[in-house]
Amino acid sequence: MSTKDMPLVTVGMTTYNRPESLKGALDGVINQTYKNLEIIISEDCSPCEKTKSLLREYAQRDNRIKYISQKANLGPSTNIYFVLTQATGEYCMWADDDDLRDDRWIEVLLRKFSNDAAIAVIGNVFSMDVDGKPIKQYTSLEYSGPRILRLVSYYLAEESEGKANIVCGLFRTDFIQKIKYWGQYNKKYFGVDYLFVLNCIQHGNVLVEPTVSIYKRLPVGKSKPIKCPGDLIERVYRRLQFFIVCIFVARNWPDRAVLLLLLPAKILKSFVYKIYLYTR
Repeated sequence: MSTKDMPLVTVGMTTYNRPESLKGALDGVINQTYKNLEIIISEDCSPCEKTKSLLREYAQRDNRIKYISQKANLGPSTNIYFVLTQATGEYCMWADDDDLRDDRWIEVLLRKFSNDAAIAVIGNVFSMDVDGKPIKQYTSLEYSGPRILRLVSYYLAEESEGKANIVCGLFRTDFIQKIKYWGQYNKKYFGVDYLFVLNCIQHGNVLVEPTVSIYKRLPVGKSKPIKCPGDLIERVYRRLQFFIVCIFVARNWPDRAVLLLLLPAKILKSFVYKIYLYTR
């Protein structure tokens, strides 16, 4: 099959002021074994000329790259949505500007879409440190089968085990452009990306292809230490609020009733898991 006969895959990348990690992330996209790509890169009005220069260089040598330099800073959420609106491929994916992935990532994930019920496919997910060294492998992110089973399984799964990483998978473009994007959820809620995925899995299966992996760089300095009882109370409140908001992302009242009944189990499970993390 020639390249022109292969379905077009859009890769959307947003970047701001991170030239050190950007080069590796770009190489991880342009060196994919699957070649029929549309690569949309939106640079979010960065003050860093090194970032802009690097992007211009890559765009000049690879005609698959569409490079947009925003005139004003959009912010991460709006910029990520912007590249989605530009996608024209039959399939699409987001690529963070500090992640690495296997060269066969797109080629292998695309094959899984022979399953007509799949709305997304992802591989193994690893976290890595700032130097690119793998730290841990997250649990499997497959959610397939009856809709209510997918919903319950995702709701009960631990947030800290990386279940929101499904956003790094490969999606059907016509599906992902119609669904409520995570930036459209109320930003005061903890974990709007989790809400987005919870919505997604109610529409179809999320499948895992274990022969390829993505390596997610852990954010630096985002975790705030608990300094006083008030900090702890605030975190518990925000997490409880999130668990309740998840219930209302369910598509109908019977499903919401099921999640409401599971709320005590979700709270207990989360509490026990936190104790385990702090004592191991």
